[in-house]
Amino acid sequence: MPLASLSSTRPRRNRTGTRRRLEPALTICAALLALSAFPPVDGLHHMAITAPRKMLRRKEPITPLLVTNSCPETIYPGISTQSGDGPRENGFKLDPGEQKNQTVSEDWQGRVWGRTNCSFNDQGTGPSSGGGRACRTGDCNGIVNCVVGGDVPVSLAEFTLDAGDGHTYYDISLVDGYNIPMAIVLQPLQNASLDDIPPNLTNPSCQGTVGLLREKGYDPYTGGSPWFLRTNSSYPLPFEQQVDDKQVSRWCPWDLQQQPPEKPGDGVYPYPDDNIERPAFNPCFSACAKNNKPEDCCTGDHSSPSTCQPSDYSKSVKAVCPDAYSYAFDDQTSTFIIPAGAGFQVVFCPGARSTNILATESDKLHQLAESGHVSKNNNGQSTMQKKSDMTRRSAAMRNIRLDAGTSLLVTFLIAACALGPAAICTSGLKPSGQVDGLCPVGKLLIIALYVEERLAELRIEKSLVAPPSLSLADAASHAPTMARALAAQHLTEGWSFKQADDAHQGAWLPVAKVPTNIHLDLIDNGVIPDPFLGFNELKAEWVADTAWAYKVKLPELPYPPDGAARVLAFDGLDTFATVKLNGEVILQSDNMFVPHRVNVTEKLGQGMDCTLEIVFDSARLRAIEIRKAHPEHTWVGFNGDMSRLAVRKAQYHWGWDWGPILNTCGPWRPVRLETYQSRIADLRIDYEVEQDLGSVYGTIVANVEGQLGTTVDFKVHNGEDLVFSESVAVGEGVAKVPFRIRNPRLWYPHGYGAQSLYEVTATVSAGGVNLHQATRRTGFRKGELVQIADVIGKSFFFRINNVDVFCGGSDWIPADSFTPRLSTEKYRRWLQTMVDGYQVMIRIWGGGIWEEDVFYDLCDELGVLVWQDFMFGCGNYPAFPEMLDSIRDEGIANVGRLRHHPSIVIYAGNNEDYQVQESFGLTYDYEDKNPENWLKTNFPARYIYEKLLPEVIAAESPHVPYHPGSPWGDGLKTSNTSVGDMHQWNVWHGRQEKYQIFDTLGGRFNSEFGMEAFPHIDTIRYYCTDASQLYPQSHMLDFHNKADGHERRIATYLVENFRSRTDLEAFIHLTQLSQAEALMFGYRGWRRQWGQQRLCGGALVWQLNDCWPVTSWSIIDYFLRKKPAYYAMKRALAPIAVAVKREHHDWSVVHARFPKSSKYEVWIASNRRSVAYGTVEVRFISIETGQEIKHKVVREKIEIVANGTTEVLSGVIDNVQEEAHVLAARIWVDGEVASRDTDWPQPLKYLDLDKRGVEVASQGHKLVVKASKPTKGLVFEERAGVLLSDSAIDVVPGDEQTVRVTGLAEGDGPLKWTYLGQH
Repeated sequence: MPLASLSSTRPRRNRTGTRRRLEPALTICAALLALSAFPPVDGLHHMAITAPRKMLRRKEPITPLLVTNSCPETIYPGISTQSGDGPRENGFKLDPGEQKNQTVSEDWQGRVWGRTNCSFNDQGTGPSSGGGRACRTGDCNGIVNCVVGGDVPVSLAEFTLDAGDGHTYYDISLVDGYNIPMAIVLQPLQNASLDDIPPNLTNPSCQGTVGLLREKGYDPYTGGSPWFLRTNSSYPLPFEQQVDDKQVSRWCPWDLQQQPPEKPGDGVYPYPDDNIERPAFNPCFSACAKNNKPEDCCTGDHSSPSTCQPSDYSKSVKAVCPDAYSYAFDDQTSTFIIPAGAGFQVVFCPGARSTNILATESDKLHQLAESGHVSKNNNGQSTMQKKSDMTRRSAAMRNIRLDAGTSLLVTFLIAACALGPAAICTSGLKPSGQVDGLCPVGKLLIIALYVEERLAELRIEKSLVAPPSLSLADAASHAPTMARALAAQHLTEGWSFKQADDAHQGAWLPVAKVPTNIHLDLIDNGVIPDPFLGFNELKAEWVADTAWAYKVKLPELPYPPDGAARVLAFDGLDTFATVKLNGEVILQSDNMFVPHRVNVTEKLGQGMDCTLEIVFDSARLRAIEIRKAHPEHTWVGFNGDMSRLAVRKAQYHWGWDWGPILNTCGPWRPVRLETYQSRIADLRIDYEVEQDLGSVYGTIVANVEGQLGTTVDFKVHNGEDLVFSESVAVGEGVAKVPFRIRNPRLWYPHGYGAQSLYEVTATVSAGGVNLHQATRRTGFRKGELVQIADVIGKSFFFRINNVDVFCGGSDWIPADSFTPRLSTEKYRRWLQTMVDGYQVMIRIWGGGIWEEDVFYDLCDELGVLVWQDFMFGCGNYPAFPEMLDSIRDEGIANVGRLRHHPSIVIYAGNNEDYQVQESFGLTYDYEDKNPENWLKTNFPARYIYEKLLPEVIAAESPHVPYHPGSPWGDGLKTSNTSVGDMHQWNVWHGRQEKYQIFDTLGGRFNSEFGMEAFPHIDTIRYYCTDASQLYPQSHMLDFHNKADGHERRIATYLVENFRSRTDLEAFIHLTQLSQAEALMFGYRGWRRQWGQQRLCGGALVWQLNDCWPVTSWSIIDYFLRKKPAYYAMKRALAPIAVAVKREHHDWSVVHARFPKSSKYEVWIASNRRSVAYGTVEVRFISIETGQEIKHKVVREKIEIVANGTTEVLSGVIDNVQEEAHVLAARIWVDGEVASRDTDWPQPLKYLDLDKRGVEVASQGHKLVVKASKPTKGLVFEERAGVLLSDSAIDVVPGDEQTVRVTGLAEGDGPLKWTYLGQH
């Protein structure tokens, strides 16, 4: 384009000669100013440019920089400042759950990172070791308060708060490696230009650590975090959905790991070319950080995008963390650009999955970078709106970027322009293309003219619009009526509490966070000691007899849209609560399990200071008052003060035979303030699966609150696939649509099929504006409780999608006496441990709580079937009218909340209340079918279990079977073995039968049975605050065993079966082996009965877990340390399990005489849905010598019955001619040992089991075990963070066993081990 034509694009003006002479220079300067607004070319990252001082400042003089630690371990964040004013502290300690709030200047440029595995001296001035590094990753010269950047490898959050162009640039950088997951969360503060930016465009997250990655399809908004990283279900973050746990454990190239694994034998470990087990992920160097080569660092001859390509490391980073900056020329696809003026939060270990914002939302991000705003038109399509203080660019200009040389040239020429166009060059301009004779600046101007030609071709627009002059109040008063999405403010912080009758000025104490309960807050403030330690439970008893008050100041509220409602939502108040707003009572509640919503629209005014206060009365004292007011009722039951029956509160708070007396109160579930014009109050999916499983059909119903919402858009997704979509009008507050899905992907329990989940969403809108969205993640499955007459009585088993399922599993109690501190990760660890142990069902016990949403979400994901009790346990509950109303509300609220979960396959009315009726002789005439008559008896609770609750289920969740109680069977005695379910407690309780005959004592479904065992020694040392009390019969250890008569019962089973040991650790080992043996005898036999015409439909051990450190029936203690019984169950419930057993001979009743002969049997149990083939071997090995006393028996090519039992062989042991020996069975399937079982002569106390010749060799991530003589109960140490594939194993000569170990770090000592009889 000729120079003359440049001016033709602008209006012509009359010019003097001077003006005509200077006009090209003026034009050039204008063009250069426009050019200066473009971002640099790839390779010139925003952190490589010094940010100018900000001129147009936001109202707040300082910018918040928050750092949050959501990791399970302590970290030490570090901060470095490149320009501007940094925070007061550049390094500090941050414990799990803690947050550090600091401020930086508005033009700050710097980085934030996390230091891991740190150990400093007391002053924080150096490592505790005296030299070297203090932190394994991110170390900054070994001191706490960093003055230099962190050592690689390290994940970085990088910020340029104001680049001088009105923008903020930020990114998650893995250019120097990776050490910890992180997210960046925008904090818009009071900047109106940022408030309307959808938060799902601005908050990137990188999750690249094994063990912290959530599963594909995970939805944090329905999984316990409805306000995840400042986003919600209305603006959900787009997550990467391809990576799984296996990939995230392997993304770092082998040679870039901070501690690369070594190949056994030769010390060389190349990229994997063999079957060596890969270790768990450890910190990862980038190729540049590790090698420092030009081709990896894009330096020297490789300093351009054409000569420096992404490395394998960079590609791996982008796969795992799509929004991360991965190498030098990656900034165009990894930098977030927003209008300046925001604060930020850096979250370490944010949870969920990595985001994929930059790829999936690129158009909106371009709009955001160009206009500072993203909106939607009536068709839901993104559109641009001009922002007053931003430059608007054409689409073509998005791709214009300046390289380093051009950036320098433009900067220089702009400086020249600042001197005035006349000063640029006095010799004048020559015709186009003639540069000889010009001054140097003139030559540069000629080049710049050609730059302007190019800009003109791209139709550059530059429009500066004056800022509005209206105040916020003026804008609010003139704002038109418009639809707005629901806004929820979670009231988690700023609370305080006090003893309600304490009037002195300093009575109010801080609350760390809500949800909470009174004991947690008293512990935090040092008012009471930890009740879990020593005898401290007694020091906390007074708390239950006191009223407590909580208060919080509500946040300042924006002007509400027309027709909006403001509601205070209380998801759970424990228990007798009076709620006041500015002193006015707005709610009174007396049921811990009933959520409440209070409309406070008329009580909250613009600019008002509003205080919310909740007073909690003593539930224990109120219960006593109610009991005294109803002498007509028969207050009887098991466990705790019977006044508990009068209160709808977790019954274990009154103490149980495994739990302390810690009667809590407080806002135990979330509290929030919602503002909305319409909302989805309930989203319900009712469906049926056709008999042939070929389709699923039903209805989706949304109940809508508020008058503004006119349309509901329903969508059903299976992963990325949209399988159903339809919009319907709202009529009388309801939107309803039928649906059908052909060839559905059905949900199965683990081990039987996939856990396919569908996401059902309902979005209510008005005039094209989405007001609220509700989501339910569900699975479609056909579930049946099969109860049909048979030769014994009536079956009781579960059938899922036409597949019979043997329900081996556990009973569940609340996992803490103080449930608000249970994390999602803690729940996941509990349930994953179940799945790892082949357990398929969990029963939520009726004396605890309706569990958190995340519990059921995890069961859906992991394929765990849920037996859900209603919250009644071991008592004769009253049924006066106000109690029935409260129970009905509770049932409707909780069944409605849970009905979409495919994992829930049965509701049971209570725990052992029919046994209470039997034990105390209460009236129960099963033939009387008149419910009104039941209310007149001394067992009125029958009305609850056989009328009220069945009606709730029929109305709210008709696809789930209901069972009146556990145990219960057609109104017969609860110990009847022919019908219903039973709790078999004649081992331990009752007749104290020998555990060797457990399998003969069961019924059609054994929903409780168990054996006590001590927890691990580390757990005992935790709570035992007096070392002199560390012996088996001490007062403190007895105090941490709440079972009635536990001394006699433990002693009975130990004396009957084992040689006595009195030192504590040996005693612990014996109790744990006793438990393991008992559960093995039960599960092994009942699983065999499953294959015998479904004689036994399942067995649930009492109990999986503990609520505090205690000796109990749990198979895993409070700290998730597994007892040997866990492994015994795992082996008995394996997909294919071989079993060998000699017939029982009761030595106690025949004066310890042995029988002359004993029959034995060998069988195989399988839960596979198809036939398999295997080889079984049975060996007969002398206990004394380790030699085989006779030829082994081998059966080859055995056809293993699908989902049943296969009888293999039987024989006779000659106890006169044959020495004492074990029967050792193995089964090979597909060429590998699938299962082992060993049968021992009973009782074990008669056997000399010392000097077994046991050898345990550590080989990388496995332990290889062998023995020269049969060895019983080889138990490995349970160490925190270390997982074992097996333990408590029996080892026989000639059968080397391998135990996989994960979590042992380099330098860790070997695991200790012991076995029965070892001295």
